[in-house]
Amino acid sequence: MSGFAWDKNKPLRSAAAIVLGLITLLCAAPAMAAVSESIFPPVQIRSDASPGQSTIATNHVALVEYNSGHQAQAVHLWRSLADQGDADAQFTLAVLYNRGDGAVQKDMVEAARWYRKAAEQGHVLAQYNLGVLYATGTGVARDINAAVQWWRMAALQGHTDAQFNLGLYYAQGNGVKQDPGEAVKWWSMAANKGFAAAQFNLGLMYMKGEGVAENDDEAVRLWHLSANQGFSQAVALLKALNLNP
Repeated sequence: MSGFAWDKNKPLRSAAAIVLGLITLLCAAPAMAAVSESIFPPVQIRSDASPGQSTIATNHVALVEYNSGHQAQAVHLWRSLADQGDADAQFTLAVLYNRGDGAVQKDMVEAARWYRKAAEQGHVLAQYNLGVLYATGTGVARDINAAVQWWRMAALQGHTDAQFNLGLYYAQGNGVKQDPGEAVKWWSMAANKGFAAAQFNLGLMYMKGEGVAENDDEAVRLWHLSANQGFSQAVALLKALNLNP
């Protein structure tokens, strides 16, 4: 949306502040969000796997066993691969322990251990999930600094939830020195990928001129993008400001 004009006698900042009461940064996907459980993405079983592809082939076999109800056999295969250092298998084991699924008992300490092994090899979902465990003190001692560090690694690989959480922590000064500019940077990354909560929060930053030059047009544009995805706070704000989403 461009060319937005607001009544000079009723600045957008003041009007929105009245609508929202006390402006606060909202978190639709909170930093304490549930751990991702997308451990079984669709795969194609390859029958022509060469010896050099044996790890990939074994992961696929384990997946077939799991989906066929042979969970104990699948866990045995994944554990064997994980012990050999395969990051995907380590991540899978971590989520199984996280959920208490696949012939293993729920054990968050063990989940954290396997997440760490995968995360240290650059597995982006493991990095994000390990950050969640540190942020919540689940399976590990609560350590906000560690959470931020792992989320940063995931965010740099393009993980939008990690980018959003970093923005939130920098905006609030939680575990890091408060830095609106950093909040804007990380929220911009997530917003550009269509993350509705990041679009809404980034709009607030433009409205208030925090971490970025004040720009009412950009604020409204971002709120519309967020509202178009059904983000309730953006819908409510636009309606209250008579800017129908």
